[in-house]
Amino acid sequence: MNIYYLGPTGSYSEILAKKEFSDQTRISVSSFEHVGEAVLKNKDAIGILGIENSSSSSVHTNVDMIFNTKLFIIGEATMNIRLHLIGPKGTKIEDVKEVYSHPQALAQCTEFIQKHSFIARPIESTTAAVKLIADKNDKNIAAIASLQSVKPDQEIIQENIANHQNNMTRWVFVSRIQNSTINHANKLTVIFTVKHEPGSLVNVLQKISDAQGNLTRIESRPVPGSDWEYQFWIDVEIPEGSIETFENILKKVTHRYRMVGAYKRGTFYTK
Repeated sequence: MNIYYLGPTGSYSEILAKKEFSDQTRISVSSFEHVGEAVLKNKDAIGILGIENSSSSSVHTNVDMIFNTKLFIIGEATMNIRLHLIGPKGTKIEDVKEVYSHPQALAQCTEFIQKHSFIARPIESTTAAVKLIADKNDKNIAAIASLQSVKPDQEIIQENIANHQNNMTRWVFVSRIQNSTINHANKLTVIFTVKHEPGSLVNVLQKISDAQGNLTRIESRPVPGSDWEYQFWIDVEIPEGSIETFENILKKVTHRYRMVGAYKRGTFYTK
């Protein structure tokens, strides 16, 4: 099995890939879009996609990828993310004028960036930012990235610069094939539409709650080509072995639905 993740070495996606798939072939790619493309082309592949962060909300490009393709979610994990300001050795914080990082990392450090009046420069990954500043070797530019990505000629200028110290990112593991252990699932991801009538969405959520489903996420997207019709993404924790109950509910109370994932609740990694 090939495991595709956003690299290169030192990225949080790579750290998670090593934790969850230590005995599999791990392949780094340059963007989350390339992760999705690789999985859609290969039935023997799993992709790791960041899906939401506790301080910067959804990773919208990845959410849209799942909305708009036939990817299935087969698992998940959450990790506490520690972001640091990294620069060439000897760099002082007052030297820095610009900071480079992945857009999500920049979004998670807005308070620090604004406090120091840095110019934020988005780049494809946190580790690409570290490589860029290594190549330039200019004390006026720095990167926001993980401890693991620091190179020998670099140092951490300031530690833990995220807006919130309890800074968590949730990843999902995606495949073009649905999970084979679906009957043991205790979490669902569903995309659905409802009839354009008052109370339709409330009715779906109430029926799920009545069956002991615990809603942990809801997000909406317009249905392409429609007149203000929306499709909804929900994550629901369910009693193990009850997937048939929830499928029957969805058949009755939604207009259309797609079971994106039925899987086990994931591990939370503190470091």
